[in-house]
Amino acid sequence: MARAVEAFPIPAGLSMITARDRNDPASHRIRFHLSRFERAAPPDPDAGDWAEWQALLASREHAAEAGPRGAMTLAPDQGYGTVSASLIALSARADVKPVWLFAPGASDRGTFAPVEL
Repeated sequence: MARAVEAFPIPAGLSMITARDRNDPASHRIRFHLSRFERAAPPDPDAGDWAEWQALLASREHAAEAGPRGAMTLAPDQGYGTVSASLIALSARADVKPVWLFAPGASDRGTFAPVEL
């Protein structure tokens, strides 16, 4: 078990990060949903258009073998569930500010709002 926070570079492109490693195919959620994000229209942070990705984050669809816990939004049953969601856009250019949208609560019920960085 690590005793300190570790930092690793995130390569360019789409990344899904869960309690497991980045883009880890051992995760039911990543295995089922990563390709859905790859096929979706990419967000346009400058225009504030994240619609397809917001819809995917709100999804309760899951692979049969994963059960409901393989969905992007988890129902808050048995003391565990989705309590917030974030969408983050990072530019390779240092002069472009990152964009962070945050939704308190489940992403199928919450409204995403920008976080001032």
